[in-house]
Amino acid sequence: MFEQPNTALCIVGDRFAGFAAHERVRTLRAFTKAVRDGEYDELAHPLVIMAGQGIGEYEWEYVHAVLRARGVWERVLFQDRVPDLVGRGEAHKCRSENVLVADLVRIDEDEYRASLRLHADNELLLDHQTGQHVQGMVAVEAVRQMFLAVTERHHASRNPRRYYYFVIDSLATIFENFLFPLDASIHYRVNRADCDDPARLGFSVTVDIEQGGRRSSRSEVEFTAFASETLHEIEHRRAGRALDHYLVGSGRGGRDVHPEPAGLLKAKG
Repeated sequence: MFEQPNTALCIVGDRFAGFAAHERVRTLRAFTKAVRDGEYDELAHPLVIMAGQGIGEYEWEYVHAVLRARGVWERVLFQDRVPDLVGRGEAHKCRSENVLVADLVRIDEDEYRASLRLHADNELLLDHQTGQHVQGMVAVEAVRQMFLAVTERHHASRNPRRYYYFVIDSLATIFENFLFPLDASIHYRVNRADCDDPARLGFSVTVDIEQGGRRSSRSEVEFTAFASETLHEIEHRRAGRALDHYLVGSGRGGRDVHPEPAGLLKAKG
């Protein structure tokens, strides 16, 4: 039985089992098993359940069903607001579980804010998730999706008949604190926006990810959004050059019994 009023418990997706080493954290699987085993049948005070990362609408429905089936539904308080994900065309992702940006709002002309949303089956977690913190590549991908979403919604939308391809010119990230599978916010500031030419939009931005009142990472990004017809020509031409170099140079080196010196291959290529 809980001794303190309104005891709070954080539930995270099963992918974040390492974080559940803390007494006040349980994975989805562990919590629902505990409910079925009767661990919460004799609550002295209401139990507040808060969602960490990896818990979405589908998982909440399951939690609710398990609590109802056990008859302890009325003893539990929920903080289970479902995040408002940016759209498929804004995040440039085909599957919703891979979208990391939600609740995007504009603060003023050059400032934007969003929340980080991490699905337990996000593509970046499928083959690597150890320890208690979230890997740094999640933060980098969240930065990428943030600048895509802001630009698509607030800049590229001014030219509705154009479709844009985005190219990163530079991206530098400093990691200052671990990022854990809890709520986190994304703060976005436009330092420079060159939008005079609708065929080529250029930006310099700063993106901070913050959690628990501390900054987890800061990224400085410069990128360009090219109209599709403009980038297609450049991309096709450079792809052809890369292919020529590969077929002429690598086609012999590595396959011949006596490969020619790299310098000679380069000269011939």
